Amino acid sequence: MDISSERIRIRKVLKNVREARGISTVFFNDPECAGAEPGQFVMVWEPGYDEFPMSLSAYDSKGLCAVTVKPWGPGSGELVNAKRGDVIGIRGPYGRPYTVDRCSALLIGGGTGLAPLLPLAKALVKAGSRVSAVIGGRSKIDILFEKQFKRIVKRSNLFITTDDGSYGRQGFPTDLAEELVGSRRITRVYTCGPEIMMRKAYDVAAKAGVEYEASLERSMKCAIGICGSCSIGRLLLCRDGAVLDGTALRASLDEFGLLQRDASGRYVKV
Repeated sequence: MDISSERIRIRKVLKNVREARGISTVFFNDPECAGAEPGQFVMVWEPGYDEFPMSLSAYDSKGLCAVTVKPWGPGSGELVNAKRGDVIGIRGPYGRPYTVDRCSALLIGGGTGLAPLLPLAKALVKAGSRVSAVIGGRSKIDILFEKQFKRIVKRSNLFITTDDGSYGRQGFPTDLAEELVGSRRITRVYTCGPEIMMRKAYDVAAKAGVEYEASLERSMKCAIGICGSCSIGRLLLCRDGAVLDGTALRASLDEFGLLQRDASGRYVKV
């Protein structure tokens, strides 16, 4: 395999926008990502730390891109506080994107899982889809991209949930899913966020007999199908995902929402 094209591209941070509690969107220029599609991801290198996969939360034809980050480990802990002029490394974009065509779509997401759903919503509306979205967080100060989604899908099509009931409807995003799938005649469910939530969304879609697509996350080291650390069942997320549809996930229901491999390859609970 020729991996000469997989060199890290050094980019400078243009700005860091604080989005919600502990969450920031980091912008940078990268012409190679100008042709990205909703749901694709990049490998981000934080100097002094390792690489880690991140969904693109923004990109345009001029190469203005962004990733939305919450501190999960040392590298992301540094990236979330990046300043203008700081250097980061980028590889990608990688992965299978979401399907974008004309449909009646329901987007379900929580936390930084909303990152790939934001460009997806824009693309679906542009394709002529009717788009509804449910966004969730632990509390009001954790709600991400509310203003952006309101501009894209219109206020009447946006639903907000919080775990503690401090804003919107109390509960999880999937608590509304079954109701909306029926009342809005949804034909495809898209989701990204905590895997337990995505599994519940899968169950709702399967019960209703509608199409389903989810963007999953696993430990990922190479992003080009060599290391095998990002496996789910017989699939590799970097090669076969990160977006998987209901048909692909049906063969991995003993893992999806339940188990994943850690960095050493051992199964751990999601």
